Amino acid sequence: MASWSPSCQRATSMTFANFLQHWYFHLPDLALAALTYVLLGRLLLEAVLLGRVGSRILAPFRRGTEPALRFFRAITPSIVPGGLVLVLAIGWLTTARMAWYLGCVALGLRLKAGA
Repeated sequence: MASWSPSCQRATSMTFANFLQHWYFHLPDLALAALTYVLLGRLLLEAVLLGRVGSRILAPFRRGTEPALRFFRAITPSIVPGGLVLVLAIGWLTTARMAWYLGCVALGLRLKAGA
């Protein structure tokens, strides 16, 4: 049976300390990642369930992501079909995460890995 050694506990607390030290980077990054994955989940469920209106599984995904999709519909050109806005929203969020990371690096807020 494996047990936790002090070095494992130190590595775990260093990770949490790193999170607290760089909260200004991690919190927006986690929010963008969570929204991206929820939109991706909605996209996959819409494809599997073929967009059934009465689906109990799909309803929370639709309710939770509709405000974000309204925002992305506003910034996406009107020539883009409604179904494609969801795919583009995932792309926009991924681009925003990369821009956030590169912006932090450019400002000298470089995150250090390891102990």
